Parts: sequence; C-alpha cells; structure tokens
Amino acid sequence: MKKLTGMYQAFCKERHEEFENYINGGDTMGEIQNFLKQKLNADDFYHAEELLNALVSEIEEKGFKEGAKYTSGLAKELFTE
Repeated sequence: MKKLTGMYQAFCKERHEEFENYINGGDTMGEIQNFLKQKLNADDFYHAEELLNALVSEIEEKGFKEGAKYTSGLAKELFTE
C-alpha cells in the first residue's frame, strides 16, 4: 500500500507541475515577459502583460468553444452510426 501511495503522490506532483507550466504560459510566455522587461519601463511592462494575458484568455476561450462544438458533433456522429 505504501508503494501505491508513493506512486499516486508522484503522479499528483507531475500533474501539478504540468498544470503550473500551463497556467504560467510555459517557456514562450517567460521569453516574452523577459523581452518586455528589458525593453519597457515598469508601467509599460505591466500594461503589456495585462494585454498579453487578455489575449491568451481570449484565445483559450475561443479554442474551448470550438473544441466543444467539435466534440459535440463527434459524439452525435458516433452515437448515430
């Protein structure tokens, strides 16, 4: 049982790390943020970061909606055959 618990904890840790990387935007987001920090003053950087986060949220929302439409259509197709 102890081995199983350890395996589950390792799995949870790995999933948490993947999720954290996703939430933070991954390596590309870090590169963009570092670039902006070097090129902009503090006020401009925070404004640019807000705009970038809004863009990411908008893209995720649109992707989710389109994915939901696709998944719904796929489910209908699979169940009608």
